[in-house]
Amino acid sequence: MLIQIDKLKRRPRQIEIDEQASDFSVLRELIDQGTVVFKDNIRGTMTATWVGKIVEVSGNLRTTITSSCGRCLKPITSHLQIEVLLCYSELAGDEEDVAEEVELHSEDLGLISFSGTEIDLRPDIQQEIIMAIPQQLVCEDACKGLCPNCGIDLNREQCTCAPPVFHAGLAALKNFRLE
Repeated sequence: MLIQIDKLKRRPRQIEIDEQASDFSVLRELIDQGTVVFKDNIRGTMTATWVGKIVEVSGNLRTTITSSCGRCLKPITSHLQIEVLLCYSELAGDEEDVAEEVELHSEDLGLISFSGTEIDLRPDIQQEIIMAIPQQLVCEDACKGLCPNCGIDLNREQCTCAPPVFHAGLAALKNFRLE
């Protein structure tokens, strides 16, 4: 997913994406760890436009994932719709110059620096997908989860375990009141 700057200066470019999640390194790690399963390819359409000295890439991505409920571990399928807006700005001078202290203006915030004649969208698209994945999916708001002692799904049946005992050192805070 490379954008060639010279071609982009002449006219905007339409980018069609239909990639497997395993083609992205960090997404492959999430799959290998069992954190998430991608049911579909990552699909979408984006438009890259040269605007002044800025390259703007906008569009949307979509995919379907399956993950475990954060409380009861039941599998949950979620459809992700991701709106993407990436703005790239060409680096001025050498990278050594960039290391010096620079005052940022409000218009400078949110820009992704690039150098050379091409922009590789893959790392930034991967980041957008990762940020769109919910950190902890829950099958329903009223999910009771699993018993911390015996592991029974409390949504299906009640266990006979005693309620959890909190750390004795924190018991003194139970009756603490601010005046």
